[in-house]
Amino acid sequence: MHLNENSCVSLYKQLKEIFIHKIKSSEWCVNSKIPAERRLCEMYNVSRITVRQALDELESEGYLYRKQGKGTFVTAPKLVQRLSNFYSFSDDIKSMGYTPSTKILCFKTINPGQNVSKHLSIPADSAVYSLKRLRLANGEPFAIETSYIPVRICPKMTKGMISSNGLYNALKNSYGIAPDEAEETFEAVLIEGENALYLDINKNAAGIYLERITRANNKTVEFCESIIRGDRYKYKVFLK
Repeated sequence: MHLNENSCVSLYKQLKEIFIHKIKSSEWCVNSKIPAERRLCEMYNVSRITVRQALDELESEGYLYRKQGKGTFVTAPKLVQRLSNFYSFSDDIKSMGYTPSTKILCFKTINPGQNVSKHLSIPADSAVYSLKRLRLANGEPFAIETSYIPVRICPKMTKGMISSNGLYNALKNSYGIAPDEAEETFEAVLIEGENALYLDINKNAAGIYLERITRANNKTVEFCESIIRGDRYKYKVFLK
């Protein structure tokens, strides 16, 4: 692909398309460092301003990322969650061609307080399990989930049961509870503190805060709060 100075399309737009082709064809591989701006100027015989415009747009669109003092690198494709029906993170990660894994950060019994108990529709002094998990795709962290499950619906649940089978399979196999409906809300957040450390990103990076209320046979069985990396995950909604 070559630049056409006589085209009605600006040079930086043409250059941008050339770079996108290199990324999509894997000529520039995921997480590989691309040539420096000066080298790109020489390769395509354009000004540094033209190269920078193309790179800036590609960075804002998620194709590239910059490391201070190290250069510009190719971003891994975002994980796309299609919101058309009830879903499982692990199953959907597999369908995207990635290997899902989960690390349980904390599992304990707590008194939920007003906010959690309201979402679970239980008294504030009822016992709930608090389950905090780090979600990964091909070993890369992309989300932190904290689930709250009423103890009364699944007494004597253990960390081992969840670790071996996953939460929803543990509920189904051990307690006959099959989640079949969920209500989710999303909002943009800045990821801070401990969450940024777990997700291996800079503090105040853009993220998604998700709340999910999960039901089985019209009864609430889980309230979940998730922090999701905005640079690695996006949602697609199907409307009819």
